[in-house]
Amino acid sequence: MSLSSMEQKMQTVIVRQKMSTLDEEGRLRKFDIREDPEQKAKCDQTMELLLVAGYFRVRIKGLSEFDKVIGGLAWSIQACNFTVDIDVLYQENATLGQKIALTERIVLVLSRMKCPYPIEPHQIQGEDFIHIFPVVQWLVKRVFERRADTGDFNRAYTINQYDKQFGKTIDEVQHQQTISLKQNVEAIRIRHRPKRRYRCLDNKKARLNNSDECRKRIHSTLVEFDQIHQLFTSVDNNEKPQQDINILTNNMVNEKSKITTQTVYTLVNQQQDTLREIIDDFEEKEKVRLEEALLSENGQQQLAIRTFKIQLNKQIEKINTLQNLIEQTKIQKDEKRNLALEIKQEYEQLNTEIEQIETQTKDIDPESLKRIEALVAEYETIKKQEQERRTTYKNKKNELEQEIVQLQTRLQSSPSSDIDTEENEKIKQIEEQYQSVADRLQNQRLALGKKIREISSISRQIDDIPTSIELAQYRQAFFQLYNQSAVLYRQTKQNYTLYNTFTDMINYMTKEIKLIESIYESYPQAIQSQNGKDNFLKQLETIVESVKQSRIKIEQRQQEEKSKRDALSTQLAQLVDKARQYTKVLKDFQEAIRENEHLTSKSE
Repeated sequence: MSLSSMEQKMQTVIVRQKMSTLDEEGRLRKFDIREDPEQKAKCDQTMELLLVAGYFRVRIKGLSEFDKVIGGLAWSIQACNFTVDIDVLYQENATLGQKIALTERIVLVLSRMKCPYPIEPHQIQGEDFIHIFPVVQWLVKRVFERRADTGDFNRAYTINQYDKQFGKTIDEVQHQQTISLKQNVEAIRIRHRPKRRYRCLDNKKARLNNSDECRKRIHSTLVEFDQIHQLFTSVDNNEKPQQDINILTNNMVNEKSKITTQTVYTLVNQQQDTLREIIDDFEEKEKVRLEEALLSENGQQQLAIRTFKIQLNKQIEKINTLQNLIEQTKIQKDEKRNLALEIKQEYEQLNTEIEQIETQTKDIDPESLKRIEALVAEYETIKKQEQERRTTYKNKKNELEQEIVQLQTRLQSSPSSDIDTEENEKIKQIEEQYQSVADRLQNQRLALGKKIREISSISRQIDDIPTSIELAQYRQAFFQLYNQSAVLYRQTKQNYTLYNTFTDMINYMTKEIKLIESIYESYPQAIQSQNGKDNFLKQLETIVESVKQSRIKIEQRQQEEKSKRDALSTQLAQLVDKARQYTKVLKDFQEAIRENEHLTSKSE
């Protein structure tokens, strides 16, 4: 076979493959994508739960399942009214990063709400409804419990308010109304009781022998209390009541025109001070008049001159004191002005220096400035320490010089050689002790240097070990990377599965095309003879058997995959149980550590 024939065959195979993926009208064929029935069932159940709870956005067909689940979780957390300092606000048309951040926040809030069902952000992002459904079910239960609590509280509050306003019976209200009416009537009676307007001049009490006298007495009392209208009603039409009233009023005095002794006493007390002042002024004027009458004209002039001199002297003294005060204030003013000028000059100099320093320090980093400030502070402290040491050393030097002088005087004063030898021996002993102590000090310093180097190396090693905060940060970063890698892994896995399915479909279709071509080519030859027909039928039977065997192999492979999946699911359940046990043991261990620390602190 030549290369051209091979190329033609390859082109025909490619064209046939393309034709197999295309429809009769030239369109791409749509292939069925298999879905997990369990995931689908759990998805429907979660949507029904959210709808029953009151999240009606589930009915919107334009939203994806991920948006519905995220919105439902955020809504149910807000409906539970759980106090947490985390923003769990769902927004439509959010980016992928915002959705991932929202899922992470939701998982964190669920952990703080002590949700018994563990869930990870990648499970929400990957729409793993098998793990999402129990979480949603638990949240919906919490929502219904919260609604029941709020309903009971509102019901109790409304009953309390109703009892406050309308709880009293009608009898009590009527009783209170009658009491208030009685009080009002009594107040009106007290306010409008009869007041005496006149008083009768005849103080003699006559005996009431006749009916006329009784009637006159009654009329007089009525007139006194200004009850004249009752007279007009009581008398007959033939009588003249107005004349009797005039006669009675002539014999009476108005109650208001009467002045009592008490009023006079109060008036005198009020004007007592003014009366005393008037009396004092009158007495002084009388004394002045008597003195003027007694004194002559010369005496009056001398008295006037003396008084004028005294007044002049007082005025001169006042003027002198005022002049002195003015001079002192002028001097103080000049001094303050000079001080103000000096302060102003110093202030300007300081401002110029500050501006120069600011211009110089603009280009310097704040961290370097802080370091310089710290170094300056250290320099100041070291300088102070050095000054203190110098003073101490000077004092020690003076003491030693005094001791040397004393020793020299003692040596000069002591003529005997025995004393010299004793002193020399003592000095040698002291020098030997000093040398031994100095050697020991040097050895201790060397050992201290070694220990310091060891401590620094150990501290560096300790610093290399991360702290709990750093570990928590690393853990969070690893979780984020894990979530991202899980998303990418899921996408790549889906792509690989699609690619594998397409390749398998292509292989099967190529095999099918080859079989059909071989049958098509061998069919006209097989029809010509009986043996050809038999051979053709045998070949078809072998082809059918091979197809059946391949089908059986694929079914066996499917069963193996199912068994693997079941084993992995059981293993996952075991691992989840172990993780729960681990978290429980870890929590107990932490509590035990805290109790131990508390007890140790108490014992100390």
